[in-house]
Amino acid sequence: MAESAVVVGVFEDVDQARHAYESLRAEGFGADYVGLANPQEMRRPQLDLNYLTEAGIPGEEARFYAQEFQAGRALVTVRVAGLPPASARKAVELLQGHGAYDAHSGRGGHGPYAPNIRTEQPSPFFDLTYPEDLAQSADERPASRPAEGADSSSQQP
Repeated sequence: MAESAVVVGVFEDVDQARHAYESLRAEGFGADYVGLANPQEMRRPQLDLNYLTEAGIPGEEARFYAQEFQAGRALVTVRVAGLPPASARKAVELLQGHGAYDAHSGRGGHGPYAPNIRTEQPSPFFDLTYPEDLAQSADERPASRPAEGADSSSQQP
């Protein structure tokens, strides 16, 4: 089984994906570590498979995520390579807590979630979030708070 530098959560409900993204940010995961890809709002209707694999997602998993995205499901990503293992586990727990599944667990949640993540090496920067995808009026979504005493844009949880 190939190792992954990225934890991915697939969401059938876009609002759940947004809540998961906001929860990760509120827990101190910086904007450079998390991403949200909403197929209903993105101006780029396809995910480039090479982009996903270069970001540290193994080929079979990348194909799964691209297919889920094409089917209209939102993705939340967290770069975990270079983070402490406890932070990677926290990301997995937050995603699962918001109803995410991944290439291993599947929609029914029968398999293990993110069994092959690696944290010991830095990963290349990538971002599936485009500013136009997150643009909403302030009254449509709750304001997020950065982690206490930290600059959440670059903090590693």
